Amino acid sequence: MARFKFQLQSFLNLKRQMEKNVKNELGIAVQQYQYQLKVLSGIRQEIDSQQEEFRKEGMSVTTPLKLKQRLEYIKVVQKKERVQIDRVNEEKENVDKIRKRLIEIMKEKKILEKLKERQLVEFRKEQEKKQQLIVDEIVSFNETVNTTN
Repeated sequence: MARFKFQLQSFLNLKRQMEKNVKNELGIAVQQYQYQLKVLSGIRQEIDSQQEEFRKEGMSVTTPLKLKQRLEYIKVVQKKERVQIDRVNEEKENVDKIRKRLIEIMKEKKILEKLKERQLVEFRKEQEKKQQLIVDEIVSFNETVNTTN
């Protein structure tokens, strides 16, 4: 009996491997994105903390120089926040880009799998027809042998 051979099997295997690789890549990108969000959160907490300290110092007896230094530090941390927001946005764009690539690969793989399934069903139908022809020939041969005897 003949065996089913999908002509695009190597291409399907390649798509499966690509899907696996891109899933790993996406996992790493998501982790990096989450890390950058955590860094941003820490910077924002630092800003809040420094602003609270500035308010406390403003209400207590302190020198204008100390207030000015704290204000300058807050500005530096706010600048750091803006840079970190850009990093977070870059990581989010990277995650989105990889996710789109993964979706496209998964669609292509699914198309190949459906094609393979259809071809397998067609192959099985052909095999059934061939087997039925063989059975019909055997029955016909037996009838011919039995009628001549």
